Amino acid sequence: MQKITITIFVILISLSSLYAQQHDKREKLKAYKTAYITQQLDLTPSEAEKFWPIYNAYEKKVFQLKFNKMKEERKKIKEKGGLESLSEKEANQILAKITQNEQAIIDTKKELFRDLKSAISSKKILQLNQAEHQFNRKLLSDYRKNKSKEMKH
Repeated sequence: MQKITITIFVILISLSSLYAQQHDKREKLKAYKTAYITQQLDLTPSEAEKFWPIYNAYEKKVFQLKFNKMKEERKKIKEKGGLESLSEKEANQILAKITQNEQAIIDTKKELFRDLKSAISSKKILQLNQAEHQFNRKLLSDYRKNKSKEMKH
């Protein structure tokens, strides 16, 4: 579980720099993910109408937790002069904040699953979880392929 979380975190960190640079790419990625999840879950129009507002609110909250909160911690480290300049006490405080943030992400995922039960079946919620992991693996694979092509040129 932790390995998956770290992998997703690395993917999302990589994507965050792309998001900051090109808003259009972010919107295209969101549309691609929406289409992918809709297809994987085979949502009916009625299910989609209930599902997407819940899922979009979840995505927004997780984005804030993963990027904005982590950005604050990276900023603190940079302001202190980098990791090497941190005292043990400061490092422990930052670790505590990171741990709180990770727990908030887990709690948000639990809320998502609970809230989605009013929109889709538990089986489709499991399919969603699988689809998200597949989508992230596909993105990472595509990213690596593109980087490999760029390095050859």
